[in-house]
Amino acid sequence: MDSAREQREKTWAGWAAFYWAGAFALVSLYWALGGEVGIDTVGGTIADLVRRGDSAASLLAWGAVVVKVAGMALALALVQRWGRVFPRWLLLAGGWAGTVLLIGYGGTIVVTEALVVVGVIDAPPGTDWYAFYWHLFLWDPYFVLWGVLLGVATAHFARATRPIG
Repeated sequence: MDSAREQREKTWAGWAAFYWAGAFALVSLYWALGGEVGIDTVGGTIADLVRRGDSAASLLAWGAVVVKVAGMALALALVQRWGRVFPRWLLLAGGWAGTVLLIGYGGTIVVTEALVVVGVIDAPPGTDWYAFYWHLFLWDPYFVLWGVLLGVATAHFARATRPIG
């Protein structure tokens, strides 16, 4: 039987991915319920929709809540016994797909934003620099870190559930 320390070493990333996704799910939930504080940090079309009271903004926020909560459930399924009700291949496929999507999405945007900051590429005219820097330093790296945590949790799960023989 695994010691408590060995168990923590196998599950820390899944718990971290769960809490990381949860923190940002709460922000999305706040916005889905009509909150507006901080929406200027998102900028662009979404902030414009919120300011106009457009129902599409709420729909997008609720979609973000659902996706983030699903990500939380996946992270927990990788480290909790109840997760074993799902086929191993399904958890591995979900974990690796989520890892690639999160790191790919966030990483691509962060790299592009960094290239703008160092002057390699020009920012589009009318760039909302306030939202731009929030994206560069919070919103977009959030996806990268979530992807890394999910990837580590998936790797731990793959090792822990590897068929013997």
